[in-house]
Amino acid sequence: MIQGHKKENIFGKTRYIYQYINLIKKFIKETDIKIIAYCIMSNHVHFLLQVDKIEQLSKLMQRTNTAYACYYNYMEKGRVGHVYRDRYKSQPINSHKYLIQCIKYIHFNPVKAHMVNKCSEYKFSSYNYFCKKLKEEKFHKFLTKEDYENICQNVNYDIEFLDVEKDIKEVITNGIAMFLKENEYSLFEVFTKREVFKDLIFTLKQEKKVKYIEMMNFFEITRGSIQKLIKS
Repeated sequence: MIQGHKKENIFGKTRYIYQYINLIKKFIKETDIKIIAYCIMSNHVHFLLQVDKIEQLSKLMQRTNTAYACYYNYMEKGRVGHVYRDRYKSQPINSHKYLIQCIKYIHFNPVKAHMVNKCSEYKFSSYNYFCKKLKEEKFHKFLTKEDYENICQNVNYDIEFLDVEKDIKEVITNGIAMFLKENEYSLFEVFTKREVFKDLIFTLKQEKKVKYIEMMNFFEITRGSIQKLIKS
């Protein structure tokens, strides 16, 4: 996973996306790495890769991202400074179920971002490649026909892991808005009625996976206050 600095749309133009794809194709030839799934969004990228040696992954990402940063700064009329939010982030896949969910999550990114209505409508991901393989009955060595059928279904892949590091303020703000809409509460009620605020805290914890310490910082309340609320 890699994301633009300050969430900048570093892949906001079609030719930029093609350039990144061409670069990673060029450098991946020098390794034994295989691309299982991918999705390039406007400000971040997801790749699911099969890697035998972790050193190869580091080499691939370093060469690709360095080359793209030079290209991007040049194309943006001499832009200078950091292109990426941080060094690329990686996470191992430790089960077959997790593999399938990860592929679904990657493909569903454009739908979740309301860029398209269906995964198949987004051309900068591997979703249509998967559907093509299903029709041809050609499968990856880790995936069965049933897996491919599962992946190619246009359902709501509501998966929250393997995400780009999220802005927790944005997550909480969106969670509050959804809570108000679903329960027909006003913001005034949230902050004046103890039970309503308690319900909100539990909703953020259970549905949005927000940590208590993150809620403490957002709402500017003490640890003791939130513990009393939870136990009440």
